[in-house]
Amino acid sequence: MKHRLINAKSVDTLIEEIDKSIKKSFTPTIAFIYLSVKYDIPYLVNILDKYDFVIVGSTTHGEIYADDSLGVNIEAQTITCMLLDLDKTSFHLKLKEKAESTHYEFGVKMAKWSRKKVDSPTVLTLTAGLAFNNESYIQGLQTGVRHLFGAAAGDDNLFQGTHVFSGKKLISHGALVLVIDNEKVDIVSTRSFGWSGIGTQRIVTKSTQNIVYTIDDKPAVEFYKDYLNISSSDMPGMGVDYPMEVVLKNGQTVYRAALHINDDGSLLFAGHVEEHAKVRISAPMGGGIIDYVGQSIDDSLGKVEGFEADFTLIFPCASHKNLLGSYAIKEIEAVYTKTKKAPLIGFYAYGEIASSKLSNAFHNETFVTVQLREK
Repeated sequence: MKHRLINAKSVDTLIEEIDKSIKKSFTPTIAFIYLSVKYDIPYLVNILDKYDFVIVGSTTHGEIYADDSLGVNIEAQTITCMLLDLDKTSFHLKLKEKAESTHYEFGVKMAKWSRKKVDSPTVLTLTAGLAFNNESYIQGLQTGVRHLFGAAAGDDNLFQGTHVFSGKKLISHGALVLVIDNEKVDIVSTRSFGWSGIGTQRIVTKSTQNIVYTIDDKPAVEFYKDYLNISSSDMPGMGVDYPMEVVLKNGQTVYRAALHINDDGSLLFAGHVEEHAKVRISAPMGGGIIDYVGQSIDDSLGKVEGFEADFTLIFPCASHKNLLGSYAIKEIEAVYTKTKKAPLIGFYAYGEIASSKLSNAFHNETFVTVQLREK
């Protein structure tokens, strides 16, 4: 499979590089384009409409790419693109603004569309909107799709608005779904965690979907302010670096990053937090985070004999970049090495999506790696 990686600092430069690639007897069928919100995205989408290949686009909190010619890179406020000549009969794309009454119903409809396109689908989904209820949407999507992965778009840690796009449309509250035919593409995906709960568990006494109003009958923001000895101005940054560990009623543990403080002291989280869940602050496990990512890939590849990916997609949480700083590149280098240096593209996200044996597949503070090989 042929590929071309491009990193640009203007829309016009990106288009010039795409045109150069196509002129070199390369006919891409799909492009993954991840970029900062600082660019004129409507302008970009309008230009991209002229190409025949499918566009999978998202805004980010940082762009990631790697291959033999460019090496391993983490960028900020750039445009990163991977062009591929993947068999065009092996995938289908849908981009839709949420219009249904609930996010769950929206997910159900996207699942039905996916199953109509492919009998045995794996779904890549990217979501947009800080108020988009990823948890409910994923639960709806899982009614028809067992294998899925993806991420919630970012916006350079501004927490003002995120977007996903194709070559025809840009949306700010909805989802992009790329359906991949398992009969034509082999997929190995992994996810790894690097945070652990600390302190005494508390009880969520009032919440609605991804908004937590009170914990132990006190405003949710006080839970963070008291434990971490911070002020409201330190949020939501501290709410991403020190997420809330949530033990759900079904016994599953998930991590939820706080994205916004409401005027009443409630917190908007990047995922559902049910009432009466047990919660506590969690802290990162230092440099061990890098080891966990590499080990998760080893574990997944150990179950698939002789697998070598054609390309890799990654979706690490924005907290990994915030926490690791200059060491973040070592995490990406580990992934690149473990995946046998398959071309790689990804972005730092506000939430990560990965298949799970349990009912919940939307996470925060994780690192999702997806290796794909054309049959």
